[in-house]
Amino acid sequence: MYFLTNNPGKMKSENKNRWMVWAIVILAIMNITTILTIIYHQNQSEKPAYISTPLQDISESASINYSGRYFRDQLNLSNEQMKSFVSFNPAFRQRARNINIDLENLRNKMLTELAAKKPDIDRLNLLSDSIGYQHISLKKLTYNYYLDIKKICNPDQQKKLEQLFREMFKSDTQIGHNGMGGQGGRRFGKRNIN
Repeated sequence: MYFLTNNPGKMKSENKNRWMVWAIVILAIMNITTILTIIYHQNQSEKPAYISTPLQDISESASINYSGRYFRDQLNLSNEQMKSFVSFNPAFRQRARNINIDLENLRNKMLTELAAKKPDIDRLNLLSDSIGYQHISLKKLTYNYYLDIKKICNPDQQKKLEQLFREMFKSDTQIGHNGMGGQGGRRFGKRNIN
C-alpha cells in the first residue's frame, strides 16, 4: 500500500497504459472484422446464386430464369426427362456462354475503335459483321436447344415450353431497345430486328 500511495504518478501511468492496450485491442478487432467482411462480400458477389443458362444475347439476370431447375419446375419434367435434358443442356450452356463472351469482347473492341481519334471504318465494318455472325450462331444454337427440349416433352409440356420461349423471345427484343423507339424496339411503326 505504501508503494501505491507514495507514487500516484506511476499508478495513473499504469491505468493509462491499460486503457491504451484495450483501445488497441478493440481497434485491431474492428479492423480484422472489417477486412473479413469485405472479403466475404467480394466472395459472395463472385459466386452465382445457381448455375444459369444464357438463352439469347440477354443479360445474366434474365437468363437465370432458364436454368435446368427452371425448366424442371416450369415443365414438370420427370426424372427420365431430366436425364435427357442433362445430356444436352451443359453443352448448350457452354457454347452459349462462349458466344456471349465473344460478343462482349467484340462490342468492347468496337467501342474502343469508336473512341479512337480516327476510327477505322473497315475495322468497324469487320467488327459489326463479326457481331452479326455471333448473333446468328446464338440464334441457331437457341432454336436447336428449344427443339432438343421439345423432343423430350409430352404435348402439354410442349405447349408450356412454347409459352416460355415466347416470353424469352419477347424480352430478347425489348432488352437494349427501350428508349430508342419505345417498348419492344418499335420506332416509327417498324420493329427493329437484332
